[in-house]
Amino acid sequence: MTVVRIKGIKRYQVKGRWYAYHRETGIRLKAEFGTGEFFAELASIERKAKRQAALPGTLGALLMSYRGSPLYSDLALSTRQGYGRMMNLLKPIDEMPLVELTPQFIARLRDKLAESRGRRIANYVMAVISIACEHGKEHGIIHENPVKGVKRVRRDRTAPQANRPWTQQERRVVLDQLPFHLRVPVALAMFTGLRKGDVLALTKSAVREGHIWRRTNKTGREVSLPIHPDLARILKSIPKNDAVTIATTSRARPWTTTGFNASFIKAIAKLAEQGLVQSGLTFHGLRHTVGTLLIEAGNDIDTVRRWLGQKTLAMAIHYSETADTSARMKNVIGGFDPLGSKQRTKLSNSAKKLSN
Repeated sequence: MTVVRIKGIKRYQVKGRWYAYHRETGIRLKAEFGTGEFFAELASIERKAKRQAALPGTLGALLMSYRGSPLYSDLALSTRQGYGRMMNLLKPIDEMPLVELTPQFIARLRDKLAESRGRRIANYVMAVISIACEHGKEHGIIHENPVKGVKRVRRDRTAPQANRPWTQQERRVVLDQLPFHLRVPVALAMFTGLRKGDVLALTKSAVREGHIWRRTNKTGREVSLPIHPDLARILKSIPKNDAVTIATTSRARPWTTTGFNASFIKAIAKLAEQGLVQSGLTFHGLRHTVGTLLIEAGNDIDTVRRWLGQKTLAMAIHYSETADTSARMKNVIGGFDPLGSKQRTKLSNSAKKLSN
């Protein structure tokens, strides 16, 4: 029996049925292996793959080089996925020569994206291009970074705050109203400030000695967070199951991100329709909530940074801007005396005591 091997084709058998895939693109060929239709389909796939290959000296080649670099592969999975989505938005201009990638072009691209897709996407795309250009400068692909000096799109001051903190009433209502399989991951985020990906990935072994231990996906920082008594009660009430993760679906299976997103958004929308919560309630807003509450409790910025597993102080400072620090300000005013009035009063009172 003659065995036919075709370069670039991966072929294997499952339950008695043979499948053939084009290795480079991952496309499965539908025609029967070895037939004329099969080779015609294969030729069509390869022609498309050649057209999609980035030309040297183009934006597509720059992005491809960055995607293949250690800088990119070392990023957290969620970050790579986000960058990948932005690069996919740039595919229509993959063949654009790098010499045409000027600050003026970047500004026009920014404005067009802001109009069609919004401020956050426009700024995100600019950030990804800038990172790729810095990689390109290091490897002699491009001489300058054209994104430098081009301003980001500013947030409309009248627009609602993205990922706003949850109010105390909203926190109570949501934990009371959500079904248990959603209540557990929400409670984990509400009492720890962990990101969604970390919450859904938390294993039962992460809970030990009254703490939750986790090396965060995004920054790689290990955090050890004491378990709040209210969270401990919720965790203790989880029915026994064979799942590795703490948070599970109603069928006691680990959550997928898309599955959780769909269920969470639907449940929150229902509560909003009933008037039980206000609009703009997001899961990531719980992280903002924890940061804000820690500031309000009198913790310093560096403590908040360490609790949330952040590398820099930037986001902790951002959370402090929405914190209610009125109680702390009362303490501050006690020693605030621009005109020396309080000092004169103290001296006067001291003099009266001596005279008496």
